[in-house]
Amino acid sequence: MKSFILFLLLIISFSTYSQSNKNLLAYTEYSNNELLFDTIRIPMHTNSNYPKNSYDNERKNKFGLIIFEAAEFFDNDFSDFEPIIGSYNIDNIKRSNAILITEIAGTYKRYYFGISCGYNSDDTNKHDSLNIEFNTTQFGLNFGYNIINTKRFLITPKVSFKWNRYRFINSDNEDKIPIEQYINERDLDLRFHQLVGVVGLNLSVKFYENNLMFTDYWTVGLYGGYSFKINNKPYVYSSHNRLTTNRRIHMKDYNIGLYISFNFANKYEN
Repeated sequence: MKSFILFLLLIISFSTYSQSNKNLLAYTEYSNNELLFDTIRIPMHTNSNYPKNSYDNERKNKFGLIIFEAAEFFDNDFSDFEPIIGSYNIDNIKRSNAILITEIAGTYKRYYFGISCGYNSDDTNKHDSLNIEFNTTQFGLNFGYNIINTKRFLITPKVSFKWNRYRFINSDNEDKIPIEQYINERDLDLRFHQLVGVVGLNLSVKFYENNLMFTDYWTVGLYGGYSFKINNKPYVYSSHNRLTTNRRIHMKDYNIGLYISFNFANKYEN
């Protein structure tokens, strides 16, 4: 009789296991030659329970952080100022048509907000005895929305406001000069401020392997867009004075750049 009961319980247990794929039959033999069978439920992995890759984990977070390193290319034309600052300064500007930018951005769901800062410096002393220096500094605010955010691609239309600061410095390339010479040939130190708006698009390709920053993923991309001046005439300053002028900085109506980004974040599709 006990053998029959044992055989029946085995059939019932294996039938239950085959239907749910989650039950494991176990038994324990107790004293008095009586057997007690217990069904122990063990959680089994299904397709939805397997560990998810980094892309799938992105979906859980509303907030994120992105670090950008970019090279931006532009073409500013100071030819209106050539009669004032000399052709040698204008030639130096033409060689300085790119700027390196670092941006830190936060994301919420599909929205993106970034603060950027860039710098470039070009020194030369090839014009007679002058040391010629041209520096470009840029501060920016960037707003965007991720219209496409898949496992491999990220596309973000954005609006940017940029504050470009240009500084011209001309000085004698000798460390020591007579004071009379300095009075007759004073150093040139001019600062130009130009506000620019850009309506454009970020196009990124995502990567999850070989991540040097150990973030959720990293991207390589390019951006471009339509650019326009906010102030028609630049604000010009010396070291102590505001300088007035009717001359303008001419610029192309496009803006392009290349970038790499490291994303601590965070796809959110709802």
